[in-house]
Amino acid sequence: MIFGIYTYLKSYFSPGKQALLALLLVLLVLYGFESIAIKADEGAVNVSQQQNSPSDIPGHEIQYEDDLSPEWKAKWVLARQLYREKKYREALVQYELLLSQKENIDEARWEYTTLLLHQERWQDAGEQLEHLLAGDPENVDYLFSLAEVRSKTGNINAALDLYRKLYEKVKDKAVQEKVLLGLIKELEEKGDKEEVIFYLEKLIALDPGNLEPKVKIARVLLDIGEYEKARDQLVQLEKQLPDDTAVVQMQAELYEALGEKELQAASLQKLVTLNPDDLLAQEKLYQYYRDRQEWAMSLKHLEVLLVKKPNDPVLLEDAAEANLKLDRLDRALEYYDYLLALNPNNKVILQKKKDAQVALAEDLVVLVENNGSEKLWQDLVQVTSDRVGVYRQIANLLRKKNNTDELIEVLTLICLEDPGDKDSLAELTDLLTQKGRGKDLEQLLEKLQSRKNK
Repeated sequence: MIFGIYTYLKSYFSPGKQALLALLLVLLVLYGFESIAIKADEGAVNVSQQQNSPSDIPGHEIQYEDDLSPEWKAKWVLARQLYREKKYREALVQYELLLSQKENIDEARWEYTTLLLHQERWQDAGEQLEHLLAGDPENVDYLFSLAEVRSKTGNINAALDLYRKLYEKVKDKAVQEKVLLGLIKELEEKGDKEEVIFYLEKLIALDPGNLEPKVKIARVLLDIGEYEKARDQLVQLEKQLPDDTAVVQMQAELYEALGEKELQAASLQKLVTLNPDDLLAQEKLYQYYRDRQEWAMSLKHLEVLLVKKPNDPVLLEDAAEANLKLDRLDRALEYYDYLLALNPNNKVILQKKKDAQVALAEDLVVLVENNGSEKLWQDLVQVTSDRVGVYRQIANLLRKKNNTDELIEVLTLICLEDPGDKDSLAELTDLLTQKGRGKDLEQLLEKLQSRKNK
């Protein structure tokens, strides 16, 4: 083509100027090839498809208007190939070499930028995007990516400016949605809740069937104390998402803020039904029922908490107290034992345990008087691990009643279980001697000696 132009034009020039014409045409060709060398397919990457991944690299061949392929084209082809093979570091090197030779190839620079974004090299990506926008300031893909970079580098206001510019500019629904999501995220970071609601409503207008922004609006309304608006929003959401834990959680928060405790408890009950591992809801329910002195319900939720926090002294003591309220003295003793295992010298808990033992002894002493102590002693294994402690309290009650025969039975069991209890052994020795039961005393001492020898 160039040869034809030269043949046509040289007839208008003198022989002396034809050499100059030839030189000018050669320079034009060299300059023109550099500026129009690339003829790539349009739309290789756009905001609605942008993934910042190797799929961003277009699949078409790089076209060059010459029979001889230049060196930089080979670098570009290699960079793309390495990118597709996920050899990102090697690809970056090739793109950097390419751009050092041919800095005016925007398509290659954009591919290089998508790789930087993929590698989360935000600062470098931002510099490349500024370079690209200098030549194409209205490019939606560049603006959107720069907004992301500004967000990642903590420049919220700059990101917001870019997203707002894009929102006014783009018309495609899918792109608008992505821009709005970016705007909302930055506004949430900034803490501008009123404007968040404004753009969430815009998002709903784009897709009325999308319930996620409606849930977010309810959350924001709760956070800013717009309780009546939040209630209206949650009433609608409850119909559309009856078993959504986020919605039920917000209902519980709303009723708590409004002081509507019964409705709050109902929401919390629904919440733990949907998610039994919600410990905060379990704790609120146990406290709610404890304040109402509904001990069985309080204990139900308290025991769930104790599975997760078995060594929490506050929970253990509350569990003991709840069992006392329910006259489950055996269970109360168990919880006091757990507490004393954590802190053996806790005088308050030691006294509470003693009080529980006395109360249990008062319930059981009648059984000792009527049915004998041996069977009760055996049954007590199922009731408490501290049989001796309970029997010592039973012995105290029998002393006050002067029930000597039953007291002898109880002291005998105590001594056999705890041979080191010298006070109980001395008292039992005196009682057996007074009753003329020397043979029983002799047999007891033999048993104790035998156990001691073992």
